[in-house]
Amino acid sequence: MRGIRAIYQPEHFENPRILTTPEDVDDIFNVLLAEDIHAVQFFSLDRPDTPGGWPDHELIAGVRKDREAGVLSSMDANCEPVGHVVSVGNPELGRGPVYYTCVDSVHDFPLFSEIPIEKVRQAVKEFVISGGKRPVCVEWDDPGVYEEY
Repeated sequence: MRGIRAIYQPEHFENPRILTTPEDVDDIFNVLLAEDIHAVQFFSLDRPDTPGGWPDHELIAGVRKDREAGVLSSMDANCEPVGHVVSVGNPELGRGPVYYTCVDSVHDFPLFSEIPIEKVRQAVKEFVISGGKRPVCVEWDDPGVYEEY
């Protein structure tokens, strides 16, 4: 196993952090929560790139200690449902946006996608252990169109 490439600081574009164990995931989450970094992009080094040279998948994991919650976003051409999906927490919260920052980019998520931080951590560990497969420990759904309030 070659591991998972993690990008959460500008320098990681050229020199990504490589995760190979669940303990590596814990280290990342400790940094995220201590430094108030909201999100990380993950790509498996064990999966082939598309003919264009891009990964055929992406997992974004966000944590916000100010909200005591986190989110997951997955894009994967090899999983059902195909395409972009987000974690599902409480569907009653609706689709109004909540924002997570990842390397100076703001990602918006529907409110219903927020789940407990420990569930986000568990999903990222599963992503690492499985070699980059979409985690099955969370429920996924199409993010739909976000409502602005």
